[in-house]
Amino acid sequence: MAIPLNPAAWLQPQRIQNLAQARMWVERFARPSGYSIHAWESNKRTAMLVWRCHFEGRPFHRTLNYLHPLFYEMIRTPSGTLLVSEKAIRRF
Repeated sequence: MAIPLNPAAWLQPQRIQNLAQARMWVERFARPSGYSIHAWESNKRTAMLVWRCHFEGRPFHRTLNYLHPLFYEMIRTPSGTLLVSEKAIRRF
């Protein structure tokens, strides 16, 4: 009988179903070293705006210009689905 190397890989990813869970998801990302506290808090506020629009069923109309790469993980579901259109994202 084979045992998987990572049993958690077989589990269904946790679903984020409300803003409180979204906040917990966003807060789990640690501020990168060398990244200012103000800039990191701004990234987290923007991520929460994206999540709020998602739960309210509204599109997010702002562009997301050159934010820290971890920001783009904040606005993905645990299963990896991006909450905004790829067109709204400008990366380095």
